[in-house]
Amino acid sequence: MLGINKGEVRLAAPSIEWKVLFQKEKKLLNELIGAHIKDLQHIGSTAIDGIDAKPVIDMVAGVTSMADIQNFDKEKLKASGYYHLHRVKIDGKAVFAKFSDLKNFTKTHILHVVEYEGDWWSQHIFFRDYLNQHPEAAKEYEAMKRDLAMKYPNNESVYTDEKKQFVDKILAKR
Repeated sequence: MLGINKGEVRLAAPSIEWKVLFQKEKKLLNELIGAHIKDLQHIGSTAIDGIDAKPVIDMVAGVTSMADIQNFDKEKLKASGYYHLHRVKIDGKAVFAKFSDLKNFTKTHILHVVEYEGDWWSQHIFFRDYLNQHPEAAKEYEAMKRDLAMKYPNNESVYTDEKKQFVDKILAKR
């Protein structure tokens, strides 16, 4: 089942359904913001073949300029379940999340909006492509994620921070 509550760390077995769900969401997002983005890609662990992942579809939308986000119809996004996460402050990135349940803050999709072909864009795409082209690295990543999920089942931020060393090791191969 797609979705994870705020702060929770839970991995699900790989599913071919994740790519189908991404295509469905891509179609919706292209209808909502397609005129203001250059490309939309599936990223994150659900975009890596054959590994366990948190059951959330991560996507990256490339814009010509971060100012283009001002042209997004946030009311239409909200009506489709997407909320701009203003508290997430990452230089060069805006984050939107789709929730299936606002009471428990159950996220099903995360949309990272970044400059098209900029650093964030290149890093997300490279990491996904590298792990898909190097299954042994993908399995190493999966094993580390499993260990971290068992260690930090209720602390998503520490789980994410702990993965950074592995991610940086892969990104250094660019």
